[in-house]
Amino acid sequence: MELSWMGRYRPLIRAIVRNRNLFARAVNTKTENTGGDTSLTIQEWIVLEYVIENEDKEDSMVYIAERLGLAPSSFSKITHALCKSGLLAKYQMVGNKKNIIVRPTEEGRRFYLEHSAQLEKTIFQEFFKELEGLSDEDLACVERAIGKMDTGLCEEAPRSESGDSQLIRIG
Repeated sequence: MELSWMGRYRPLIRAIVRNRNLFARAVNTKTENTGGDTSLTIQEWIVLEYVIENEDKEDSMVYIAERLGLAPSSFSKITHALCKSGLLAKYQMVGNKKNIIVRPTEEGRRFYLEHSAQLEKTIFQEFFKELEGLSDEDLACVERAIGKMDTGLCEEAPRSESGDSQLIRIG
């Protein structure tokens, strides 16, 4: 029996569901890399990438966890592993020891740059090729639609105040 409430969107929903299921299956598997030095899970990679992309901001760990849709306890375990690997470092703001800020280390940036090209080739090259015909407006529309689908699953934490705060490395 074909479900009719999804109408013409059924193939898209089917693809999204399959992607989420494949992601859930692979989420804790360590990725192989050509150097063999450090292997990351998909979630560790996503956290490292987010921190590098937003390193100029002083977002708290709670904010980043919610932004990525991760439980704070899972995010804490992931950042602990990344810090232990030397890819991230934790900091506290002077005068505010409650909000922990994570930043990439030089090793984290180097690792990311070396291995992102491999990911682009093995996972995203064909995906991006399929999307070439979409305009920037079309891509923004798809992004908004996915965001609407996620609405109600979690509440976003407020962003920390960014500025010229002095940070103290911890750990």
